[in-house]
Amino acid sequence: MLLMPESTSGFSSSPDLENGADDTIGASNINQASTFDSLQQASCSSCEIQDDKSAYWTPPLYYQHSNGSFEEVHNDGMTVYYLGRGNDKNIQPFPPGFRMVSGNKNARSYNKQALIPGSDRPIADRVSFACLDANPSKEQPGMTETNCKNGLRAQVHFQSCWNGKDLYKPDNSHVEYMSGLDNGVCPPTHPVPLMHIFFEVLYGVNDINKDGGRFVFSQGDTTGFGFHGDFLNGWKPEVLAAAIPQCGSTNDGDVDDCAPFKPSLDPKFSKTCPELPSLLSEPIHGMIDKLPGCITITSGPQDATDADYTCGAGKSDLKLLNSTVNAAQNLTGAAATTLIAKASAAKASVTNVSARKATTTKITAAAKATPSSKVSDNDDDDTKINRRALKGEPLKARGLPHKLAQEDDYDYSYDIPTTTTRGTPVVYGSPAPHHRRNGHYKFYSP
Repeated sequence: MLLMPESTSGFSSSPDLENGADDTIGASNINQASTFDSLQQASCSSCEIQDDKSAYWTPPLYYQHSNGSFEEVHNDGMTVYYLGRGNDKNIQPFPPGFRMVSGNKNARSYNKQALIPGSDRPIADRVSFACLDANPSKEQPGMTETNCKNGLRAQVHFQSCWNGKDLYKPDNSHVEYMSGLDNGVCPPTHPVPLMHIFFEVLYGVNDINKDGGRFVFSQGDTTGFGFHGDFLNGWKPEVLAAAIPQCGSTNDGDVDDCAPFKPSLDPKFSKTCPELPSLLSEPIHGMIDKLPGCITITSGPQDATDADYTCGAGKSDLKLLNSTVNAAQNLTGAAATTLIAKASAAKASVTNVSARKATTTKITAAAKATPSSKVSDNDDDDTKINRRALKGEPLKARGLPHKLAQEDDYDYSYDIPTTTTRGTPVVYGSPAPHHRRNGHYKFYSP
């Protein structure tokens, strides 16, 4: 069963601002403190199925030019496959509050030693890259080929086996991969089979005027081995529970043909669900001077460390700190409290006395403020945009033209790194503007 959520959403920061920016699709109110309950309160989803308020994250790609500047590489969004694979067909829906991450953002080389339990296949195979060209080459685990006429597609398989009790663990030990990565059996320690999620993101690498520079992901990874995805479940429980048995064996992947999805299908989702502005106050689009956040670019072969994402020790970044405080001023409740706590902790990295005093004042004001959804004439432009978006008001598209071909121009006959054949992804709606991120669903059993 393949469920491919079709969605477009704004470019948001990652759950941890210090780790750089992420592309997101899903609920309109995604932020660093999102929970299942908060996602359910979203006014809309950038997925065509409005009963899916999940959050999906992947890192954006930049090109570092020879002069040191960074240019955002356009992508046409994310394709999210929900695949009903595995020997055990008693597949369970994701429980409320469930979250998982696949891939290691710190990886800078291919790890052959860490194997999938019960298999001789490296876990590192979960990430791969496909250079789409007239004569496509074999998929690679790293970002080795970047001259790709029809784009470079980054791919990541998620874990499909759950221990049945923990909704999330930071080390992701609550989930495990099937014995064949995307098929096979679950280990005894993780006996509960889940839908197999598979992300694809297509980057327009040949849209860039290359000048001897290099491509780098937002967390400072020039190798591609650190590509990763994050999933926070926001599905309406009864809808996903009904779709798995009803559409798993008969559906060809088209969500329009799956009865449980029909009541919430919105074919105009790219226009009716507003684009949210970035939670980062520093530049993230177009040509920028540095990667967002406190990022040190690393190329391995050793893994990146926490120090490579940390502000301080000569890397103090007031923009990052102010981003956190500004984001908190536009949130309420636990979400605001969480971000204010992050800002207070980050304040220690600000060594300049006057800057530290000014930042303390901002944090105090943010902690005392009671955010209002009403747009005030006293608000700055970014605050007005945030509040209008939270109310569900449509935002003016600020898109940029791009040369990347549309998805249905591509031949997908070679795009699956498994022994099974997958159907051609179905594309709905019109092309999304530059700041939005398309996502597409398929729901089937290949």
